[in-house]
Amino acid sequence: MTRELFYILDAVGTVAFAMAGTFKAVRHKLDILGILVLGFVTAMGGGVIRDALLNRIPVAFLDNGPAFFSLAGCVLASIWHAVAEPLKTQGEERAFLFVDGVGLAVFAVTGARMGVDAGLTTWSVVLLAALTGVGGGAIRDMLVREIPLVLHADFYATAALIGGLVYAVLHGLSAPAPLTSLAAFGVTLVLRTMAIWRGWHLPRLTR
Repeated sequence: MTRELFYILDAVGTVAFAMAGTFKAVRHKLDILGILVLGFVTAMGGGVIRDALLNRIPVAFLDNGPAFFSLAGCVLASIWHAVAEPLKTQGEERAFLFVDGVGLAVFAVTGARMGVDAGLTTWSVVLLAALTGVGGGAIRDMLVREIPLVLHADFYATAALIGGLVYAVLHGLSAPAPLTSLAAFGVTLVLRTMAIWRGWHLPRLTR
């Protein structure tokens, strides 16, 4: 059950992040190759960073699954763009924020899980969760010469950090693995969604 749950979460997160990358590529009027590059980087970038920090050969280079789900996300987002003409500007922005939030929540969970499996400290587990969640999006934004979302979005990386902490704490309390994963996913997604809806953000040094 646990392995199947993680596989499903990872697939959902990969598709969601690939869609987010595709929406960003379309917004910047990139060609088909550019769309694929941004979609794949967004979907797999965080996982590659995570695996490199854990001294593992990145899963992206060992399994066809991440590439397949990344491609599926690119195709789905491209279809959305093609058929949702009346909703393009506002609709795609909302769709981008939603799928990006789902990807953030999923990869915060997978990062925390792999940190726990590697025997890392609680702080390291939390940090790995955040890096896995925001890494692909940061690379995506830099490729299109934008300030990475993680540096200015309302409650973005913070949501992943809190989700990672929830995972680490529940694991420390010996909670069932499915419950631990779903709780961390839910907390991260709810925090990110509420931040978008209510405009939550950390204090800023502004005049």
